[in-house]
Amino acid sequence: MKRLIFATGNENKMKEIREIMEGLPVEILSMKEAGIEADIVEDGMSFEENALIKARAVCRLAGEMVLADDSGLEVDHLNKEPGIYSARYMGEDTSYKIKNQNIIDRLEGVPDEKRTARFVCAIAAVFPDGRELVTRGTIEGMIGYEERGENGFGYDPIFYLPERGCSTAQLPPDEKNSVSHRGNALRSMKDLLEKVLGKVGDIQHLIHLGDVEGHEDYIEAISGCPVHIVAGNNDFFSELPREEELWLEDYHALLTHGHYYGVSMGTSRLEEEARARGFHIVMYGHTHRPELKIGEDLTVLNPGSISYPRQWGHEPSYILMEIDRDGEAHYTINYLK
Repeated sequence: MKRLIFATGNENKMKEIREIMEGLPVEILSMKEAGIEADIVEDGMSFEENALIKARAVCRLAGEMVLADDSGLEVDHLNKEPGIYSARYMGEDTSYKIKNQNIIDRLEGVPDEKRTARFVCAIAAVFPDGRELVTRGTIEGMIGYEERGENGFGYDPIFYLPERGCSTAQLPPDEKNSVSHRGNALRSMKDLLEKVLGKVGDIQHLIHLGDVEGHEDYIEAISGCPVHIVAGNNDFFSELPREEELWLEDYHALLTHGHYYGVSMGTSRLEEEARARGFHIVMYGHTHRPELKIGEDLTVLNPGSISYPRQWGHEPSYILMEIDRDGEAHYTINYLK
């Protein structure tokens, strides 16, 4: 099962996230559960920017798909304060009881019709192949006159829902998840992820880009699918082809070891060859370092190496190419830890 890391250490969030995202074919982990520590500066100018900053940072560390959120309270009469600074409002170590009372005090004498407010949540998904998804969820309400309820956290006790006659902290957890800003954003993100993750079928092709050194029969025996292997510079006596052309649905791919195109010095010569011959994808080996470069007309990838990785950290790697039902290709660099 694939892992999905949510960039938070907040257990209340993780409980809500797992309840809403249940059914996705992934194991959902917090940063702590994934063994990741990071001090991330959220200096974006919107909820979406801050969510992306967190997700990108953790994705770089983990090499796996990451979700992150940024959320907050906007109070219209206070020029939408505290907004993106909601968690840092009056200081990160200040209790929410003090923060909530401060907002109530600043709205003293303000009538109901001018106490309008909303919770906003942006969810960002970042994948190792560079894909990014962002969703936004909101819930409209007003600021109450006192804290009410024990089921929520943060600003929930002062966020009043007139149509329900209670604060969000007074809602049962299931009901809160069904209407909350984070719940709305998470459900939208779940729909997007299902379109990506839910379209993965059986492995149809295994591609090995050279230096099998006489083990091609073994690879074919254990693969369980058609295998495509090209000769590497160490396959001296092999009858394997130097390169192969392969159609992966609508994508025309060139498979090569890369040694023959001088890829140790860069891929410009290989890219020129691929474009001149009308390929959409060029897959090469030799350097033992994973690479994924998605261009408008050509995707260049190197899956790295299972046996002798040379990238930083020296982790065995491979690339999974997925073609969804709409015919769109997606790529993910995976590491065997």
